[in-house]
Amino acid sequence: MTRDSQAAEPAEISEEEISALVRQAQGDDPEAFAQVLRIVQTKLHRQALFLSGDEHQALDLLQETMIETWKHIQRYDGRARFFAWMCSIMVHRHYDWLRRLRARAFTVFSAAPGENVAADGATPSESAAESDEGKVMRECLDQLPAKQRTAVYLRFYTGESLEGIAALVGCSLGTVKSRLFQGLSHLAQMKKLKELRKDA
Repeated sequence: MTRDSQAAEPAEISEEEISALVRQAQGDDPEAFAQVLRIVQTKLHRQALFLSGDEHQALDLLQETMIETWKHIQRYDGRARFFAWMCSIMVHRHYDWLRRLRARAFTVFSAAPGENVAADGATPSESAAESDEGKVMRECLDQLPAKQRTAVYLRFYTGESLEGIAALVGCSLGTVKSRLFQGLSHLAQMKKLKELRKDA
């Protein structure tokens, strides 16, 4: 997958056409699945970059998501948009990676003085390229409880409907609304605290 292929925006296609391709893919048609990937690849790459904050990690996350999607495509039941379903796989893969990273934190912190080990592998120039606002929002999102985090991400970063989220996570519409309310409240509190610490 090249950078040129990511930059090229695919022609506009309807959800019905995507759904038809997905059904073909579920019938063991890899070419139909490849066509779906070409359609959603650019948008999916943006989501991977938002979650990871690093181009190299984003590409890894994108590839893992595509592989996992193909492996489990039979589970897709059409109650949410296929793109949102892929994003739900992506967000779980990303936070699995974060949990593993945190579990190795003691190794990083015990590095010899002067080694300056970066836990995420990002170079200073890559880290500096990220906007402060985006970084703060992602850090706050990372700290939310998993269920609230997934609901907020799917609603506001992938644009999925409340009904679609309920189908994706397997809960009632009222539960989705509750998780969104709680998640947004926590995000606002965390963002305010970070801003106060920055200004202190």
